[in-house]
Amino acid sequence: MKKEILYAAASLILTGSAALAATSDIASHRRSDFYAPGKHQFYAWCADGRDRLVAQNGVTANDAEGKLMASQKVANSCHLTWQGRIHS
Repeated sequence: MKKEILYAAASLILTGSAALAATSDIASHRRSDFYAPGKHQFYAWCADGRDRLVAQNGVTANDAEGKLMASQKVANSCHLTWQGRIHS
């Protein structure tokens, strides 16, 4: 009985550490994509109900967001949420 519990606990620990390593790798790529140049995709949450996906080239995600807000592609009543960098 004790051996089964020990094996189950060891299995959970090994599985959990593998899952943590996978998610930290995804988070690392996501962070580097935010600061990378290229086409960045945003979800525009708009007060007028015209929510949509928009994309803009930029040196970073912040640069792309600034360009979108300065352009007429999204209204001032929209809030942009970064979705990721578009890899082509």
